[in-house]
Amino acid sequence: MSGSGTWGNAPARARRTAGRIAVAIGVTALAVAGPAALTAGADAGLPSLPGATCAATNWPMFGHDPGRSFASADSCITAAGAAALRPKWFANTSSPITGQPAVVDGVVYAGDFAGKFHAFKASDGSDAWPALDAHAYDNSHTDYGTFPDSPAVATVHGHKVVVVGGGATLFVLDALTGAHLAHLCLDRVDTTCQGATGYTTEIEASPVVIPHANGAADILVGTDVNEHNPSGPAGLYDISLDANVHTLTPKWMFDPETGITWPGLPTAQTKPGTEHGCNDVWSSPTVVGNLVVFGVGNCNHPEQVAPSQVKLVESTIAVNVSTGAFVWQGAPHAPNNGLDVDFGATPNALPAASGAAVGEGGKDGVYYAYSATGAPAWHTQVATGSDIGGMIASTAVGSLGALHGNHPAVFAATAIPVSTSDPQGSITNDLTSPNQALGLHALDLVTHQVAWDAPVGPAYGAAIYDNGLVFVPDTFTDSLLVLDGDTGAILRAQPLNVPPAGPAAISGRDVFIGSGTTSNSPPLNTLSSFGGLWAFTTTP
Repeated sequence: MSGSGTWGNAPARARRTAGRIAVAIGVTALAVAGPAALTAGADAGLPSLPGATCAATNWPMFGHDPGRSFASADSCITAAGAAALRPKWFANTSSPITGQPAVVDGVVYAGDFAGKFHAFKASDGSDAWPALDAHAYDNSHTDYGTFPDSPAVATVHGHKVVVVGGGATLFVLDALTGAHLAHLCLDRVDTTCQGATGYTTEIEASPVVIPHANGAADILVGTDVNEHNPSGPAGLYDISLDANVHTLTPKWMFDPETGITWPGLPTAQTKPGTEHGCNDVWSSPTVVGNLVVFGVGNCNHPEQVAPSQVKLVESTIAVNVSTGAFVWQGAPHAPNNGLDVDFGATPNALPAASGAAVGEGGKDGVYYAYSATGAPAWHTQVATGSDIGGMIASTAVGSLGALHGNHPAVFAATAIPVSTSDPQGSITNDLTSPNQALGLHALDLVTHQVAWDAPVGPAYGAAIYDNGLVFVPDTFTDSLLVLDGDTGAILRAQPLNVPPAGPAAISGRDVFIGSGTTSNSPPLNTLSSFGGLWAFTTTP
């Protein structure tokens, strides 16, 4: 990221390297606070602060909407209220939650590293229904847990459903009861999703659901193999959910290694598969008009791939949302560059004032904007490029304030500004452009210039925007930061006691964020039993 633009969505070697840096901070925080600090009802005994009644809207998916704005239309939280942010409750899952929660009609939905998918009452953090155990259906090998992605909640032909990827399986659940409605394995080597390949096949991208007038819906979601070579097919899938919400039917799959759009599912392959790990889609799909736009990971072995219809390099790709047909590719780097600068952040649909239709930040620290036809519109260096930094996390689209003409802006949280692939180059950039080594940046979408840089730590979860405020999960200080969107001034640093690795979600005056970070390998696996979901609240 994420996925989903989360810590769970950084490539394996990048996350392991960064993990060695992060783990000492995380363990120190746990030693100081201790697991006993992670208790439900964290605001018990606090007086209720006065405030006017404020209507809350939903946050139904990763990035809030199909255009992935990462922005809420709510106006309940003000700058003054943000400074009074306080714990409302904590639900201890004893396992990290790294995806962005979905918040719909008073219920908060999130999955955890260990394989449980939860629904909590937004009012008090109690269970809305018993958690689903994904391992009853899927035992795929994953690098960052069973649920690194975020759920999407949608109404399909009168049925409110939750759609989420767990392991390599796409699940559909009843949002009101948690009942399992349908599932589909997307591993095309081990088509039972029981881990028989011996390597990672997973869904880190977060789905988007597109309901249709006929009562059915399309589900768009990406898969990845985390650069494993050889491997089976991975890429972007379009899965149809019928009006009765019990049947999943594959429509098409776009494979970014071959550039081929398969009808239905790709042909199943015998172990270990015939592809080469150049097909990773851990960026979540963004809908922009009749396009679905997504990022693609780096390709380590382009010379091993048979002639492809696309460039075998990290890039932004757009396909037709109805047919999956290839439309365009934005590929600013040369193939086989060795820098590992994936496009794993999720693209943003951009406002007309930006002079572009869609934009995406990369681990190279650059935000790239494109027209609807794929023509490069502009690009801006925001942060130091790094295989473990840059824009691993997704970016938010909001607005600057009066100091900047109320221009629309992209808010970018960035990660570690030292590259293991190019240490000298990254350090030189940090010295000559020190602001690019900071952890949060505001990019003016009218001038295409950086409006401000905030001195916050590296972040692996996306920034989100609400009512002139920017909320950032600071992975390295175990806190949730709230900043003024016009100046970058820090208004609140809310301790979480364990490192956050995914973005917050806002509904009304409540802020929900998962906590914990881990992996299936050292050193981060030492944190695998810590985590949960926080709810914070404030007055307007």
